[in-house]
Amino acid sequence: MLDRIPFGPILAILALLCALLFPATAVMGLGASSGWVTIPAHVNWSVPVTLLTIFTHAIIMFYFIGTGSRIKEVVRELGLDSTLYRRTLAFKTRVFPLSSLTLLVVMAAYILGGGTHTHFRWTPPLLHGIVGGVAVLLNLLLCLREVGCISDNLTLVDEVDQAVLSATR
Repeated sequence: MLDRIPFGPILAILALLCALLFPATAVMGLGASSGWVTIPAHVNWSVPVTLLTIFTHAIIMFYFIGTGSRIKEVVRELGLDSTLYRRTLAFKTRVFPLSSLTLLVVMAAYILGGGTHTHFRWTPPLLHGIVGGVAVLLNLLLCLREVGCISDNLTLVDEVDQAVLSATR
């Protein structure tokens, strides 16, 4: 009822895809610095993968906002147990701080990469590499956390659906 389109599984797949592709672009960056990958190849992969990563994590944040809001509304309208809504807050608490930090670091790596590859003086390759490495680690951790919370959220949506069916009979 609450989730007719399988947004949760789609977003979990996108998060896992980002967990695979984002580190691959970092490895390409290492390859570009050592000469076995061309810089244009690294840039050509980094731009779409970074944008996909940013959009995926942002959309997942909105997914939790939307499902939490809808559950809150249904709980209030039908007088269901308020713990159903409070459980949605735990997902936001687990995902949002790490998501915000990861998005900032990913964007910083992206911007520094642009400066590095255009040889701008305050963006040395080492800085881009360090920030990119931190972005990879944060992205992997966030993807794991998001997939777990999406799974738990889908279970909660099923419980809300059952409570709605029981309350309307």
